Order: sequence, then C-alpha cells, then structure tokens
Amino acid sequence: MKQRWMLRLRLWAAAWGAGQVGLAGSAMAASSDDSFAALSEYIEQARQDWKVPGVAVGVIRDGEVVYVRGFGAREVGKEPRVDAHTLFQIGSLTKAFTATALGLLVDEGKLSWDDPVVKHVPSFRVADPWLTQNITVRDVVGHRTGLEGGTHTIVPTDSARLLHDTSRLTSRVPFRDAVLYSNTMYDVAGQVVAAVAGMSWDEFVRRRLFVPLQMSESSPDVVAAGIWPRERLAPTMYGRAPAGRASLDDVPKANVAMPHWLTEQGSRALPWQILLTNGGGASGSIVSNLQDLLQWTRFNLGEGRDASGSALIRAATLREVQTPQLFIRDAPSASFEIQWSAVERLDPEAARRAYPPAYALGWFVNSYRGYRYVDHGGALLGGTSSIAFMPERRMAVVVLANSYGYGGRGMLNDAITLRAFDQMLGVESHDWSADFLRTMQAGERERQAADQQLQRSRLKNAPHSLPLSAYVGEYENDAFGKIRVEQTGKELTLQLPGVFSWRLQHWHHDTFRLQVGNDGLELMQFFLNFQVDARGRVSSFDPGWVLLGGAFKPVAK
Repeated sequence: MKQRWMLRLRLWAAAWGAGQVGLAGSAMAASSDDSFAALSEYIEQARQDWKVPGVAVGVIRDGEVVYVRGFGAREVGKEPRVDAHTLFQIGSLTKAFTATALGLLVDEGKLSWDDPVVKHVPSFRVADPWLTQNITVRDVVGHRTGLEGGTHTIVPTDSARLLHDTSRLTSRVPFRDAVLYSNTMYDVAGQVVAAVAGMSWDEFVRRRLFVPLQMSESSPDVVAAGIWPRERLAPTMYGRAPAGRASLDDVPKANVAMPHWLTEQGSRALPWQILLTNGGGASGSIVSNLQDLLQWTRFNLGEGRDASGSALIRAATLREVQTPQLFIRDAPSASFEIQWSAVERLDPEAARRAYPPAYALGWFVNSYRGYRYVDHGGALLGGTSSIAFMPERRMAVVVLANSYGYGGRGMLNDAITLRAFDQMLGVESHDWSADFLRTMQAGERERQAADQQLQRSRLKNAPHSLPLSAYVGEYENDAFGKIRVEQTGKELTLQLPGVFSWRLQHWHHDTFRLQVGNDGLELMQFFLNFQVDARGRVSSFDPGWVLLGGAFKPVAK
C-alpha cells in the first residue's frame, strides 16, 4: 500500500517539474437528462445489493443542482421514505465547516492559519511541551500533528474534559511528517473558533454559515436539533441510549433517517449519537439533509458566495481550505484503499498525470479521470455521508445513507459518486458497485478463513490463571482514564463511563475476547490480555484497541 502511494508522489513530482500537470483535455458533453433515469436505476439496484435501507443523492452540474432524489426507507420495515429533506447525522463532513469557520476568522484578521493553538486557547496542552507550543491552527485542521486521540467517541465528554484528555496525548507519528486523522484535534479547532469569535462553535457555524447559505434545516449538533428526547440519544458513538432502542415511532413528526447496523438477520435501527455533551463537536456533530448540503457544496464549488450572491469568504481563503497541506503516504482507511486501488486498476496510467492523494483543510484532495477531485466522507455508527466535487468542471455529488451496508465500509456512497461523475464526464461508465462488492466479498471470505484459523489455534483446556473475582476492579491509563472490570455470573464485563458495558469472553489463559457491542449488537472484537505478576495479582491489561489507549493498571486502593 505504502509503495503505491509513494510511486504516485514520485510520478506527480516528476510531472510537476516538467510542467506536465494540468487539467485533462475537454471531455465529451455532459450526460443528457435521460442518463439520470439510468442513474436512478443504478442507485436503486446498488442500494439493494449493499443492503442499505435508505439513501439520498444529489448531483450538481455546471454549478447548478440537476438531480435530487431519495431512495428507500428512513427506517427498515417502516413506511416513511427518504427524500431531500430527510435529516442525517453527517459525521466528518462537519470538518470542512470547521475549517471554513476558521477561514472566516482569518479573513477578519482575528487569527492566522499558522498561529500556535495556545495563542488562542492557553489551556491547550499535549504531553510534549515543545509540541504544545508549536502546534498551529493549520496543523490541527490539516491532520499534521502526529496525535490521534478519539476516546471521546467512547466516553461521554464535554469541552473541558476534551482539553484535559488532550493533555495526555503522545505522538504516534512524527510531527508534520504524515497525515494522521484526528477527530480530537478537530474538536480542539472548535475551541479555537469559540475563543477567537467570542461565541460557541455551534453558534458561530449557525450564524456565519447556515444562515447566509440558507441551510435552514441544519443544526450544529443533535441536541440543538431538538428532535429527540435526551433519553433516546446514545451518549457517545459507541454508547447505549438510556431508554434503550430508538425508532421513528418516538418522533413521528420528524423527517429523520435512523442509523442501521447490518446483521446476519438483517438491518437493525440504532439511536442517534451525541459527540460532546455540551455541544461543540467540531469534528462531526452537524445534522443536515440533502437540500442543505447541496447549498453548501455549491458554495464550495464557487467563489465563496452566499445564497444571495454576496461574498461570504475570500476566494483565496476558500482555495487555501481546498489546497493540499500534506501528501498521504498510507491509506487513512480501508474504504480509501478499496476505492482508489480500484480507480488505479481501471486506469493504471492515471498516476502519471494525477494529483497525488493529500489532505487539505477539512477536505481530501485526489484525482479522478484526470481532474482534481476534492472530497470527504462522514460516518457515525450506522450511517455514512459523502461530498465530492471537481472544481474545474463545477461538478459535484452528495450522498447520504442510513447504513454502512454490506462489509461495513460505506462503499455504496463511493460507488454512486463515481458512477455519477462518469455519466457527467461522458466517459464509459464503470460498474463501481459491482467492483467494490467483489472486493468486499473477497475480504469477507478472507475474514471467515482467518476466524476459522483463529478458532483452530485457540488453546483447549487452558483456564484463566486466577478466579474471575481476582480480575474485578478499577483500572486506569493516561490516555483514557478510569474503567472497571466487573463480574456478571460466570463472565467478566468491561464497564465504561455512561450506560453501557462490553462482554469479556474467556479465550484461553489470561486472554479474553473483548466484544464491542451496542444494545445486543456485536460491532467489533479485540483481544484483551491480563498480565499477572509474581504475587499472583493482576498488574495490568492491554485492551487491544487503540481508542482505549495503552495498558491499564489497577487503581491504587
């Protein structure tokens, strides 16, 4: 994987030096309106193939919205259909709003992209004092800090705890050397907006972006949206709603899409999720719909003008937000790898003339069919969103889906997006849905084979070395804080802050399988290993999941 991206960088650098990188030649005329009927058929078939209950799709051509349509159900097994006004949690599409909010403050002379974060948020700290003083606003929204974090997707967190937890972060990659995606750093960016603007990130985004862009149905976070009773909201991405399950039946007058998790028995609805308990989830908290996001996308395709045609942000600042800050050497996600590896297989020569993969400020930058391709995806548990646009062609595609779908990677969004661009560019359309499905099916076969091998390697008659009660207690680490291991009958559970716990299934010896779940759904599995010292006491355990930080040690009594 790393070699592929490095090859692209070398080829791009050579072409740049020779002055060969530019826009592709004029493409064939854009698809006729009849082609959108074919696109509708393609989307509906793909939605069914990927087992996604509902999806909303919008297309912009020549800077104008030319296609808006919803497909399927807002909740599996229920009648209400998805349409252009159906609200979704859009996850990391929020990041571009945060970067643009900072750009507005740059325009006003209130901050610079290269200001140290501590200049505006003096309480900001990371574990390394030098990094604390040198991390800039640009580093934070360009994923260049080398810090990750992410515990607030598990533990209910407010802005005060966010800054406290950030003070424990240590580098995972060298500073400004590689793109390391960090939701935590984007929430820090939200604190910068609040400090400089003199109002919360939520209020600033609402006043300065939603209002002038006439995004009247959008909200900065799920609580501000006022749709759900608090007890029907999960306190974190992996948390459990206090009232248990949630359904459209709980909010019959609201036009909302329920997130879903695909199981062997079919799709099951999940509750909406809170990012930060007091708002300000600048990494991924916005609630929006297709209609409003098409407004937002047209703004990003243009010269930074609002709905009335007045300048909202300087064109140069908007270009800076969309300009690469650091090239991507390693794919940041499995879906990124699947999508762009497939694109390269289709056109192996693309690397010789393409824009290399990079991260800008709230946007990824890549190339497709020879054109600059700016995009970002978003995902909370059970839902995916994506925006992609070609600035030079003034084309864009917006896709919102209420499930990750088959394989759990959200590839339906990418398949629809690339298919729509193919039609608008007038090139021979490729069946991206079938292509990605084959990859996911092959991956599923590999996963099953690996699981079977794992089961065969499991040691028989290898009991835990201590009574279960000896593992019970409170543990802590620097990154996550405190956590409890409890005994329920003949099993252990990992009790997390909030209203949920995860099962620890004994595997062999002092290894337990951590089953990350939500209201009876099994989402992920990791192996947790207890260490027992010479005195026959638990000295630590490794949770096996990076979001939980490193080893936990017993809390001194």
